[in-house]
Amino acid sequence: MREEFKKIIYEGLRKAKTRELDIYTFALCHDHESHVATVCIDTVESSLRAVMSSNKFSNERFMRAVDDGDIESAASWNAISGRSLMVGDFALVNASEVDVPRKPKNPEFYQEMVKAIEEMRDLIKLQSSHGCNLMFCCSTETSEVGLVWS
Repeated sequence: MREEFKKIIYEGLRKAKTRELDIYTFALCHDHESHVATVCIDTVESSLRAVMSSNKFSNERFMRAVDDGDIESAASWNAISGRSLMVGDFALVNASEVDVPRKPKNPEFYQEMVKAIEEMRDLIKLQSSHGCNLMFCCSTETSEVGLVWS
C-alpha cells in the first residue's frame, strides 16, 4: 500500500500547491466506513479558526459544569491549547484518495502510512514555511488521528 499512499500524497500536494496553501499540518487518514485513505492538509490560519471556534463552544459547557460543581464533567470540556487535529475542519479535506481493504492488516497498514509520509517528507516540507512546527499525522485502527509527529 505504501506506493499507493505516496501517489495520493503527491496528488494532494499538487492540489495544495495550486491553492497556494502553506502546509501547517499534513494528514493521511483512513476512513474506516468508506474504506478509503485520504490526504488532508491544514494551514495555520484554518487551524487557529477551528481552535477558537471549538474553545468558544467548549468554554460555555466548561463554565456550566463548574457552576454546577461537576468538576469531572468540566474536565471533559478543557480548551484546546494548540493546533486543531479535526481533519474535517482542515483547509483542504480529502484532497486525494485511494481505496483500501475493508479490513487492513494491523499494525502494518498504519506503519505503511507513516513510512509513506516519511518518504515524502521533503516534498511536503517544500510547501511549508513552518519548519519544525510542521506536523504530520495519520490514522490508527481506533482513531482518525491516532499518530502525530513532527
